[in-house]
Amino acid sequence: MTFSIAARCDRTGQLGVAVASHAFAVGAAAPWAVAGVGAGVTQSIPGAAHSAELTAMLVAGVAPPDAVRRLLGADDQAPLRQVGLVDTRGAAAGRTGTACVPFAGTATGDGVVAQGNMLAADGIWTAMAERFGLSTGDLASRLLDALRAGEKLGGDVRGRQSAALLVVDGEPGGERLVDVRVDDHHQPLVELGRLAALQHADRRMRAAIQGIVAGTSLDAVVADLREIQRGFGDNPEPTFWACVAGALAGRPDHERLSVLDAHPGWARLYERILAVRAAP
Repeated sequence: MTFSIAARCDRTGQLGVAVASHAFAVGAAAPWAVAGVGAGVTQSIPGAAHSAELTAMLVAGVAPPDAVRRLLGADDQAPLRQVGLVDTRGAAAGRTGTACVPFAGTATGDGVVAQGNMLAADGIWTAMAERFGLSTGDLASRLLDALRAGEKLGGDVRGRQSAALLVVDGEPGGERLVDVRVDDHHQPLVELGRLAALQHADRRMRAAIQGIVAGTSLDAVVADLREIQRGFGDNPEPTFWACVAGALAGRPDHERLSVLDAHPGWARLYERILAVRAAP
C-alpha cells in the first residue's frame, strides 16, 4: 500500500526518505531518519520499534544488509513487511517479505533503496531508484522526483492519500533539514512539493531575521527577503521583516509599509519591535 525511497546524497552527505501511500498519515508510521546515522522505512505493515532498532544497529557499526537480516530474523511478521535503509556511508539494503501483496519489490543501488507494495505495476521501485540516479539538485528534490516517477507509473493501486519527506544532516547531531507531511489530500505529492518549498523559504527567512538582529547590511537582508517572499505567496511575512529591517536602519520603506494593513497584528508587532530596539 506504499511506495518509498531512502537515499544518501554523495555530494553533501545528507540522508533522506520520501514515501507516498493510499493510507492515512503514512509519514507518521513508515519513514525515519537520524542525522549522521541513516534513513529508511518499514512498510506494508510498519513496525513501531523498527526505526529505533535499526538506528541502534547502525550506530553499533552493523552494515545495512546485516541490520535488515537481524531485524527480520527476530520478527514473526517478517513475511508481511518491507524494510529498507541507507547508512551514512551510502550502503543500502532492503527486503520485501514473501507475503507482501503484489506488485511488490525492492531495488537497491549505490546510496539508494526504493520499494513498494500493492502497486499498480511491476518494477515501479526499480524506476524510482533509476530516476533518483538521474535527477539533479538537492537531496529533497531528487527524492520528490523519484516519488513522482513512481506515481506516474501508477503508484499505489488504490490511489493517493498521504505522503512525507524527511531529510537530515549527514553529521551526527545535525539538523532535520526538511520535515514535511501530508496526511490526507487528493494530490499529496503536489502538496508535499509545495510544503517542502515553503519550508525552504521559511528557513531562509529565519536566517534573514537573524541577519537583522546581527546588524547585517540592510541592502543584503532586504534583497534576500524580497526573493524569499516569492516562496511565501500571499503570506506577507518576509515583506514585513523587510519593513522592520529598513526601519531599524533608519530607512523605512513607505511603499512596502502597506503590508502592515494586511492584519492589525502586523502593525502592532512592528511598533513593538521598534520600541524594544529604541529602549535604552
